[in-house]
Amino acid sequence: MFRALTVVAALSATLLPPPSAHAAPDAATHVATHVATHVATHAAPRAAHGPMPRLHATHGKKAAIRDQRGAQVLLRGVNVNQLGEYFQASPALPPTVPLTKDDFHDIATLGFNSVRLIVSWSRLEPTPGAYDTAYVGAIRQAVRWAAAYDLYVVLDMHQDAYGIAVDTPRGVTCPEGTTPNNGWDGAPGWATITDGASTCRPGERELAPAVMHAWQHFWEDTAGIQTHLVDTWGRLARDFAKTRNVAGFDLLNEPGFGLDVAANGTTDLGAFYGRAIAAIRAGETAGGGFHHIVFWEPNVLWSAFGSTPVPARGFTKDKNLVFAPHIYAESLSSNSIPGGFDSAAKVARQHGVTVWGGEWGFWPEHPVEASREIRRYAAAEDAARYGGAWWDWKQACGDPHVVDRPGGQPSAVSGSLNRFTCPDQVMSPPDPAFADVLSRPVPRAVPGTITRLTSDGRKGRLVLAGRNPGGAGRCGLEVFVPKRFAQKQVRVTGIDNLTRSRERGNVVLHGCVADEFELRIG
Repeated sequence: MFRALTVVAALSATLLPPPSAHAAPDAATHVATHVATHVATHAAPRAAHGPMPRLHATHGKKAAIRDQRGAQVLLRGVNVNQLGEYFQASPALPPTVPLTKDDFHDIATLGFNSVRLIVSWSRLEPTPGAYDTAYVGAIRQAVRWAAAYDLYVVLDMHQDAYGIAVDTPRGVTCPEGTTPNNGWDGAPGWATITDGASTCRPGERELAPAVMHAWQHFWEDTAGIQTHLVDTWGRLARDFAKTRNVAGFDLLNEPGFGLDVAANGTTDLGAFYGRAIAAIRAGETAGGGFHHIVFWEPNVLWSAFGSTPVPARGFTKDKNLVFAPHIYAESLSSNSIPGGFDSAAKVARQHGVTVWGGEWGFWPEHPVEASREIRRYAAAEDAARYGGAWWDWKQACGDPHVVDRPGGQPSAVSGSLNRFTCPDQVMSPPDPAFADVLSRPVPRAVPGTITRLTSDGRKGRLVLAGRNPGGAGRCGLEVFVPKRFAQKQVRVTGIDNLTRSRERGNVVLHGCVADEFELRIG
């Protein structure tokens, strides 16, 4: 039996606690109220309520991302590529859009609680042994901006098709059946050893012989190039060793393959990961900080096929790990959405870790054309209780993903979440066909373990159930509700001290949970 509570206007901007479910004379087990009140916007700076809880990953059958209070955390966010160094395919079009504090404000307003922030090895180490502290300063500023809006950051060592210097030179005529390749992003030119192989691509960019030779030399650590990246990771980890809103480090985006695809994606990749993790932990120790989560990916073929062999268990003894595949099911990959999630879950079980989808997305000419797919993906993400990051926030008209060859013309539209018409680069805000699903009601932190999660971004419905048998950190519940559903009814079982705050027009629910609990919206 549900008991309706009428909420009146508040006179302050502080949290307004409704009556507890256990405070009623009839000892009702459920409370029904409304998400919204007429309180003023509650958007105090982070300093007013303490630093963000630092995160870690647990290992084993109940693997999850958790905060220091023990609450399970779902990192739902978006990729931000605006600090990456990309090849400029068109002289008239910059490959990135400037990054500002407003970007983080807008990301948080959509309800995201995290960003995957792309950083480039070519900028971090522009010459052998160098370390560009000015670039690190730009990364620091971005991380601070994120913290101002309670956003966690995953620092992603990004690359596509190995690096920036694999482009086909102007004037080179590619053989029949091949096309000129862009340079891309990732490794600096000095670490790109191609043996003079052709840069022309017979299809996908990764199949250009120059790209494959460059990767083979990376896996073999020719001239110490892999060691340079390992050392760079140690330096970067030291610089962010104490940073609480850095959720962790994504070791290498979509690692490529050289001349031995099987070994490159398993033993070679695992060996690199082991070295990089050791350097990161040493850097964190040297920086007087704590161990952040390490996010590790399968090789690039996973994005194309939905599943590939991965490094075997034992590539590291570290347990603070998360598997971070790019589940492009029914998007870049032809496998089904259920199949993509099943493949990710299988690897996670084998390694005793949880999953975070580092990239996912759909880019039809008109977003409404992918409405069904994005809703099905979101439902699968909720059912699995995984986080993830949409690709991507703002993709410039000069990005090599948009200009398909050196000196070429851009596509008519850059299909990032904020879409740009090209070449004039006029931006349109996120289309409701995508934004309504991405900005759906979602738990951000849940004491104990989430046992059921469903959310509907069109109708504003949420079902969240969980267990917290130990009672640890029981008051760490945090649930985001977008402003368009602020008047929806909330019903709870096993949740006390339910309060709500206003956050950039949206609503955030807080509460204390019992051993078993449930929250429903709508």
